Amino acid sequence: MNKEIFPYAVTITAPKEYPIEVHQGYLLDSKEQFICAMPKAGSTTGSWQSDGSKAGQGGDKIPYHLNLTYVAYAEKKFYKIDADLPADKILENFRKGFMVQGNVLEANNLYNLIPGTYDTFTVGAAPGGVVVVWLSGDHHRVEIGRFQAKEIFVDRNDFYDNPQGRTQQEFFDTMFDIEVKQDIQKSIKEKGIPFGLWDKYREKFKYRFVFKPYDEKDMLIKNANIYYNGEEEVLNVADLSKKEYKNLPIPQHSKLMFTIYGTDITFDDQELLFVFKNLQKKHLGKPMDILVAPTFMYNDFKLSVKCEEEIVPLSKYNIENIWGG
Repeated sequence: MNKEIFPYAVTITAPKEYPIEVHQGYLLDSKEQFICAMPKAGSTTGSWQSDGSKAGQGGDKIPYHLNLTYVAYAEKKFYKIDADLPADKILENFRKGFMVQGNVLEANNLYNLIPGTYDTFTVGAAPGGVVVVWLSGDHHRVEIGRFQAKEIFVDRNDFYDNPQGRTQQEFFDTMFDIEVKQDIQKSIKEKGIPFGLWDKYREKFKYRFVFKPYDEKDMLIKNANIYYNGEEEVLNVADLSKKEYKNLPIPQHSKLMFTIYGTDITFDDQELLFVFKNLQKKHLGKPMDILVAPTFMYNDFKLSVKCEEEIVPLSKYNIENIWGG
């Protein structure tokens, strides 16, 4: 696609444990003209992997500049980011798009694939002023860039439409109790906030999924992955047949569909980071396989990571669902 106009919604998200709320913000185009305001949709309630509420904001011009001020309730701070965006990268990804499932059932009993592209511009804010921008749409999500917000002062009565009698600290303390879940409050008091975790999620490793069926007639026909860094993609038969290794962040959730059966798997972030990094230290630069092996009658799946001849079993993943048969 050679066009430069791509309609999109604008959303805000944050890790579900560390909610934020927009104070004010906007996007500008290449002529420094206003595209839209950033959505004031209340406290974020989704997760790092979700887009958040659309709140009626959006545009169709390529954004060149982001200005956003928000409150981070778990940190009891206001942050501001005022940064240029990689507009060329945004346009390139809009044009590149991705392939999605169509409505025509083909001879191989699989649906046809048709071109699609992104329709949402999402800004994520993680603890420590970490700001990440993604494009997303139809089970695909790609990171555009990582930025650093700075702590600033915003009077609590400028943040609220209805002025409050609380002091600034009372405002932070009250909203911390209201917006941050009790178990997270306890964790913060005991262990602190895990600053830097969302940058660790952005680290990439060269790997692929490998299906190990006990029946050679069975095969992996679809692999939909949501990654811990917030990206998402769907690999179809044509992609999987290449058997190629890709530089990817660690998977958070994988939907694997085979000839008859399918399963949903959620991975443990700390286990995968530990296993991947250890294997990379021992096998410098060598690609890895996430081996997926079904047990008898597909009652369960055993997972491990292989690098060269070394195989490390995984134990902290969760098989959420198995269907088919």
